Amino acid sequence: MSFVYSLKLFGSNWAKALKLFLYYIVIWGLCIVLLLPVFFTFKNIFINSLSSIDFSTTFSGAILGSIGKGINIFALVSREILLSVFSFNIPLAIYGLFVGFILLPFLLNVGKYTFCEMLYLYMTSKAKVGFFSALVKSLRNSVCYAICKTFHNLLFFAIVLVSGYYIALINNSFFTNYLLHWTILVLITILFTLNQLLVLGWCPAMIVFDCNVFSAYKKGLKAVKRHFYITLTTTALFFIIFWALIFIFGLYTMLVLVPITTILLCVYEMVVFFTSQGMRFYFNETNILTPKKLEEVDNINKTAFIL
Repeated sequence: MSFVYSLKLFGSNWAKALKLFLYYIVIWGLCIVLLLPVFFTFKNIFINSLSSIDFSTTFSGAILGSIGKGINIFALVSREILLSVFSFNIPLAIYGLFVGFILLPFLLNVGKYTFCEMLYLYMTSKAKVGFFSALVKSLRNSVCYAICKTFHNLLFFAIVLVSGYYIALINNSFFTNYLLHWTILVLITILFTLNQLLVLGWCPAMIVFDCNVFSAYKKGLKAVKRHFYITLTTTALFFIIFWALIFIFGLYTMLVLVPITTILLCVYEMVVFFTSQGMRFYFNETNILTPKKLEEVDNINKTAFIL
C-alpha cells in the first residue's frame, strides 16, 4: 500500500516534482559544461573505445546472446578507458572523476533533500512553498545530508562496479552469451534494494525529527525495521520493474527512467517513514491517511471516553 499512496502523493505534488526535475536538468547541464575539458582532451580515447559497444540492445539480444557479449565488452573497454585516461593526464582524470562522482551526486542530493522538505510541509499541513525558498531554508541540513549520502553512494557504486566487472570477466561462452545478463540483472537488483533499505529513512528522519545526519541514519534504520518485510518486497519490486524496463527497451531509456525513479523514490521514502512512525499525512488535497497504529489509539481513546 505504501507504493500506491506514494503514487497518489506524487500525483498531487506533480508541480513540485517538475521543479525538482528542472533542478536536475540545470545541475546536469552545469556538470556537463564542467566536464567539457575532460571530453575534448580524451575525445579520441572515448570515441574509439565506445564505438564497439551497442547501448541500444534490448530483450531480443538475450535470445541471440548479444547482451551478454555486450556486457563483457563493456567491462573490458571501461577498464581500458580508465587506464588510458590516467596514463595520458592524471590531474584532468582526477578532476573528471571529482565532477562526475562527487560534485554531481552532491548537488543532486541537495535537491532531493529540498524536495523531501517540501513534501513534509505538504503532508503535515498542506503548506505550499517554493523550491528556491525551501532550498535556502534547508541549505545547512541539506549540505550535511548530501555530503554523507554522496560518500555512501561512492562506496555502494564501487561495490556494484567491482562485483559486476569481475562477473563479466568470467570466461565461459555459454555463461557469457546466455546467463551473464541475467546474473547481472539479479545482482544489481539485490544490491540496489539492500542499499535503498539502508538509506530509505535517512532523509525523512532528518526532516521530521530535525536531528543531525548520524542520528537520522539510525532513526531511519529503525523505521525500516518496523515494517521490514513489506518494505523489502515493495522496494525489490520497484527495482525489478526499473531494471526490467531498461533490459527490455535498452540503456537509452535510463535518460527518462532515472530522474522519474529518483523523484518517485523520494515520495516513497517519505510515505514509508510517516507510516512507520504512525503519523497521519495528507496524500492529496482532501484525504488524510491514518496509519493503523493511530487508528488503534483513537479507538482506545473513544472507548475510554464512553466509559
